Amino acid sequence: MTLNDIIVSALAQLDRAHDMQTVEIYRERFARFANDAQFDLALTLALKRTEEVEPVDGVVDLGKLSRHCYRVESAEQLGRKVPFRIGDSPEQLFLPYNETTRLTYRFSPAKLESATDVSELPEAVHPLIVSYVVGRERMGGDVSTQGGGNIYLSMYNAAKAKLRGSLGYCCGDPYTITNRYE
Repeated sequence: MTLNDIIVSALAQLDRAHDMQTVEIYRERFARFANDAQFDLALTLALKRTEEVEPVDGVVDLGKLSRHCYRVESAEQLGRKVPFRIGDSPEQLFLPYNETTRLTYRFSPAKLESATDVSELPEAVHPLIVSYVVGRERMGGDVSTQGGGNIYLSMYNAAKAKLRGSLGYCCGDPYTITNRYE
């Protein structure tokens, strides 16, 4: 779904007009809500990305990755996993060698800003973004509509909880002990 589709769907569920003028009125606020939902769902899904980076004197600047990194999963140099540590700032990653590194990290999807931006989350969770937007909008209304907001956010949280159980383990046996100092 594009940001425009999310806004139009949310307005339809709120029983409001969804002509272009109304969409423009709600665009900024609904985009903010949609980006909050995206980040929350990205944390739940533990989205991972692998990129090759070139360290400078054994240091990688995490700010230069293509997406915002909030957790480094693994670093691979010279064909094997290597230990790493965070530097003085959270944007620095120290590695043992000054070689090309395959860095696997958890990331946040790009923000939805323009009308045609499409969420990087799997398409199956796009309707959850709409539920979150509707819930947040209803929570900001008067007392009589806030109860409806609780219902939408409860549906969102229930669907999000089901996502966790269906993910499984992607990296072999989760109980394996790994010698990081090998």
